[in-house]
Parts: sequence; C-alpha cells; structure tokens
Amino acid sequence: MLIQTTPDAYEKLRHLGGMATDDVLAPEDHKFNVPREAYSQPRNRTMPAGVYKAAMPNGKTISLMRVMFTDVCKYDCKYCPNSVYVPRRRYGFKVDELTKLFMELYQRQTVAGLFLSSGIASTPDKVMEKLLDTVEVLRKRYRFTGYIHLKVMPGTSAGGVEAAYRLGTRLSINMEQPTQAHLERVSTMKDFNTHMLAPMKAIHDLIQRDGNGAVGQVTQLVVGAAEETDQDIYRRMTQLYGQWGFKRIYYQPFRPARYTPLEEHPATPMLRAHRLYQLDWLSRIYGYTPEEIQPAFEQGGFLPMNVDPKFLLAAYSYQDQVVDVNQADERALLRVPGVGPTAAKRILAQRKAHTINTWRDLQAMGVVTKRAKAFLGFPGYKPEKRQQLKLDLFQEETKPTAAAHQAAGGHACVGCSSFGCGSCPVASLKGAAQAKAAA
Repeated sequence: MLIQTTPDAYEKLRHLGGMATDDVLAPEDHKFNVPREAYSQPRNRTMPAGVYKAAMPNGKTISLMRVMFTDVCKYDCKYCPNSVYVPRRRYGFKVDELTKLFMELYQRQTVAGLFLSSGIASTPDKVMEKLLDTVEVLRKRYRFTGYIHLKVMPGTSAGGVEAAYRLGTRLSINMEQPTQAHLERVSTMKDFNTHMLAPMKAIHDLIQRDGNGAVGQVTQLVVGAAEETDQDIYRRMTQLYGQWGFKRIYYQPFRPARYTPLEEHPATPMLRAHRLYQLDWLSRIYGYTPEEIQPAFEQGGFLPMNVDPKFLLAAYSYQDQVVDVNQADERALLRVPGVGPTAAKRILAQRKAHTINTWRDLQAMGVVTKRAKAFLGFPGYKPEKRQQLKLDLFQEETKPTAAAHQAAGGHACVGCSSFGCGSCPVASLKGAAQAKAAA
C-alpha cells in the first residue's frame, strides 16, 4: 500500500534550499584563490539545509537563509535543473509557511538575513507577487528590518520592480548570457531586452532618482553554456558597471544537469571563472580601461588559462622597464602585479616619511614581492632581463610538469626558461612589444 505524505516546511527547505545553489552567493571558502563570491558551497557541512555563509564587503560573513519559493518553472533554459526538461517532484512554499520558518530560524539566531529566489511557474508578475507578499509579511507583520536579497523575476513589470525596490535590501536579475544571440542558444522562451535589460534599467532608474529603497543590484552570468567568449562577457561587464552602476557581477561556471539538453556538454573549468573575476577586478577596482585590457585577450577572444591577466598586461606595457616605487603615482603602482589597492595606499603614505629601499619594507606593506620583482624597483635595484623570465610570476602555486607542458601544446610553462619554450605568451608579448618599439 502506497502512502503519500505532504511535505512539511523543513522538508521543503531541504529541497528548495538545495535547488537555490544555482544562484551564486558568496561563501566563506573558495578554490584556486577565486574571490569568495565565485562558488556556492557552505563551509560548515553540518549547517541546517538552506543556511549559507555569505561574504560581506568588509570581509565579515553573514548567515543567510537561501531558498527558492518554488522550483516549478515553465521556462526551457537548456542547462537549468529546474527547467521543464527535468522530470522530478517539485516543491513550493506558501507565504505564511515560509515567513514562519524564516522567523523561527532568525529567532534562534541561525540566520541573520534572507536570500529569496524562485522558479517561474506562471507569469513573472504572478511569481513576483508571491515573493513580494513574503517579504512584505516579514517587514510589516514580523517587523524584520534586516538584510533581504530579493530576486526580481525576468520580465517583471515596472510596478513589480518598484515594489521589490521598496522592500528588498539588494535586488538581482539573473542575466545568464551576455547577449540576445547567446541567450537564444540556451532558451527559446526568453527575450533579452524584455526579460533582462528592461527591469534592470528600471531598477537603476529608481536607485538614481529615489534612493529610499534597495541599495543596489547584482547579476549572474553562466559561463560556457552558450559558446560565448570572455570578450563577449567583458563587453557586457563594462556596460553594466559603467552605465547602470552594478555592485557586482557573478560568474557561474556551467555544470551539466541530468535530463537537460546540455547534459553532455562539457563542464566549464573553474579556472575560467577565476580569470573572469580577475578581469572584473582589473576593470572595477584597478581602473583599467577597455583599451588597456584589450591585449589580455587571445585572438579568439578568450583569456589565457595559464597566466594572470594583470601580469600579461604588465609584461606587454612595461617590457624591460621598471616602475620606481618612490616616484610612481597610485595608478602606476596598481598596474604592477603583486600590488593591490591597500598596498598602493601604504606605499604612498610611507613615502612621505622616508624612501623605500628594501623588499622587506614592501612585503610589510602587503606587496606580493615574488610577483612584483620583475616590474617594481627602487634605488640600487634593477632586475636583469633573464631574471624576469625565471621568476614564478603566475598566480598558481605549483609549476607544471614537462608532461603537462607537452599536453598543453607548449603553453603551460611558468617561465620561458622552464622548458625552453619559444611560444610562451610572456615571451611573445615581450617580443612583439620590443619589435614594435624598435620599428
């Protein structure tokens, strides 16, 4: 005899908290030195289902209840485990059920905020209405004034966007792909302008003219599902940061899901997402212009997987020159590998007191000297050309073996002299720049 039971709120949380992992949220741990926001895995594996550690801008973490209102979705995104292609049991909360569950976890001090998303079971506005009802109950009935990250459903009308702006702390719409052409490769039911760009612009306009609602918006791109290049992503990145003032863009490496049309599509290496985060920082934090970043891309529009783009740009720009640590301005210092914003400010402050003339001083200021030695100098120090090529200037911790070098077609070397590689990207960039200068 088959006995069917109705799932309670905690069983729903186990399922819908797990399904929300496709929405990137900054965890406490990471791989490949990728910024914390790159991957969505809880550090403490004994934490309750649906509870995740999120990294804040100040470096601290906050425990959030991350959950989908429902995993029922009518859309046909070819990589999504919640799409119409996947035959499995679906779950959904009721508004009172979800709000009571959240407040119970909040009162137990298990969570301090909410990350609320959903599949689109009917129209975007109807699903958005359920999410708004949930947040409104928390704000008004339970007097919850804390952090709520609210997903705005793609295609939500202007009225729904404004209501979300009033209730949420931070808003986001998953852009998924950088252009309409790429979106068409993974979904036949979404329109790039109507579903993504229009509500994003509406949020930006509200933030600009009002200032009494959500503090900003973020988005997510799925990397590697639609054969997009890194340069395609970079163009969209510059538009979102420059035109609409986005707080962050998250880059989710594609992972094949069972039963979806892209089930056999190869997974995207996490290292590619890492390179995109590095590119993001060069643009958003270090102030590189599109013209300055252009040499980092290979001919096909991708970033090299085996080298930090900041080092690549420094090798292209400085050739055999050395940046004088006692004379360079902040902009020039920030373009030296191993020098970040904090280290650059410390160098500028220290120079007012005395001249910097040792690597120990620079290391104490936060400079990664192993990466900076080929480009940074002070009185009495100038690296030799051959020394620059032998330094371990790449971000990865270990050097590849000769076998790995052969498998990579001659592009896995850490320095030109490591394997006698004539096709090293560093050597080719330096050679091209020197030839151009000589001409």
